[in-house]
Amino acid sequence: MNKSIYAFIALAGVALAGCNQEKEYTVTCQCPTNIPDNTYAYMVSFKSGVRDVNYLDSALITNQKAVFSGTTTGSEVCAILLPPYNRNRAIFIKEAGNIKIQGMSAVSGSPLNEAWSDFRNYSDSVNSVSEEQYSVIMKNSELSQEEREEQIDELYTDYCTKVLDKASALLASHKKDALGQLVFWMDIANNDIMDRIVYKQKLSDAGEYIASYGPVKAITSRYNAQDATSEGHMFTDFTIPNGNLDGSEAKLSDYAGKGKLLLVDFWASWCGPCRRAMPSIAEAAKTFPSDKFQVLSIAVWDKHNDTMKAMEELGMTWNHIIDADVIPTEIYGVNGIPHLMLIGPDGTILHRGLAPNNIMSVVKEHLSK
Repeated sequence: MNKSIYAFIALAGVALAGCNQEKEYTVTCQCPTNIPDNTYAYMVSFKSGVRDVNYLDSALITNQKAVFSGTTTGSEVCAILLPPYNRNRAIFIKEAGNIKIQGMSAVSGSPLNEAWSDFRNYSDSVNSVSEEQYSVIMKNSELSQEEREEQIDELYTDYCTKVLDKASALLASHKKDALGQLVFWMDIANNDIMDRIVYKQKLSDAGEYIASYGPVKAITSRYNAQDATSEGHMFTDFTIPNGNLDGSEAKLSDYAGKGKLLLVDFWASWCGPCRRAMPSIAEAAKTFPSDKFQVLSIAVWDKHNDTMKAMEELGMTWNHIIDADVIPTEIYGVNGIPHLMLIGPDGTILHRGLAPNNIMSVVKEHLSK
């Protein structure tokens, strides 16, 4: 081996060492005025989403500030949690620099955080324009209700499209860092106009670094679950140990594939749209013959006592599986509730994401066949 090769290897080693060199960071979070001093703030990273985190550090809040410091070799999507910890979180990118978080949203002090803030400002500005246009539509007395809803849908689609396009452009130059992970997770994968087909293409374009990020992997699993339980597939069974009202074991197969058309309603007591859907579900339960049609409400992401109270308040007198938590929503890839699914008498999934105001017409159509 000649001297030039030795020299090259030595230089390469120096370069690699430089790439992995630990650099200092400081994160100063200026807390909102309603956050008390002498309580703790926590720095977390994300395993698979906002509810599934790794605790990295803690800091005592003093004079409305929580200060964290340490070293890092790269960039990582993190958040500061403030009391009450289930609601107050400020997402930022941990990287070298003097990072400042103001009011739980404005982040500055390092290159990736500045870029993230610029993107959020763009999104906020587009949203502000949309809100103004929404106000104009709502005040236009010449529009019918149908015309008003159509224009609002177009307005929201336009907003989502602009944010998605901007996020995709930002991702193109950040496929190997935490900003790319954050933008893909928050503003591409979770964009309301995203569907399974477009998502798969976006994921392929993003590359393995983005695809292997925990929250993104969780979203990919959700889309895969939706594929496996899409319309035309047989229902996938699940078991809830204490899912019946008497505390006994409950299965979806206790109801699905039993020779009746089955309307499945994924819901929770705290969910406003779920509550507003109940009159439509109740109408179907009361109208159609019980020997050909039945309703099954499945309580997810909820507390037992809250579920039971809501069932009584809302007059939900049909079949139930309670205390299901995340089991069925992970199997069916449900990301939002209410989620209404219609299963045929033989167990084939006929519809997913059925709108409450379409229940009567869709059920009537299938019963007439």
